[in-house]
Amino acid sequence: TAKTVSENPSNKHSEEPFIMNINIRLAVCRKHELTQFELEQASQDLISKKQQREELATGIVRTFSFKGMTNKIFGQEAPEQREARLNLLEELTSEGEEAVKEKTAECDEHAERAVTDILQFKEQKDKDLQEALISYALMQISMCKKGIQVWSNARESFLKM
Repeated sequence: TAKTVSENPSNKHSEEPFIMNINIRLAVCRKHELTQFELEQASQDLISKKQQREELATGIVRTFSFKGMTNKIFGQEAPEQREARLNLLEELTSEGEEAVKEKTAECDEHAERAVTDILQFKEQKDKDLQEALISYALMQISMCKKGIQVWSNARESFLKM
């Protein structure tokens, strides 16, 4: 009896690149999710620093904070301390803006690489599919030739009878 394509031991080798291709795609997706998460975290941090700077500059606190509560209980902090914190928040805000720019650039770069990787994967998939179909066609031709040979031998045996 003839082996089917799924029973063919060489078929396991043709599945390995496909599985590896899937794993690579998953890794690309995970990397994209991670860079997107880092960008969102940097954006949230920047928004928080800007809000703190605005609250410190205006003296109006929009949300509940322990700092605001201690200021109400113990009084406002000294102007020098306030100015030092304001300068620190300015510095942290500028660093946050740089971090957001870097993460945005990293996300864009990763997206461009992912597109090229996906195109490469598609090309490889097409090549692998073509190779598999050629192998299948060659196997079918071989099986047909063997079938013809068997029938020819059987025909000769019957004709000799």
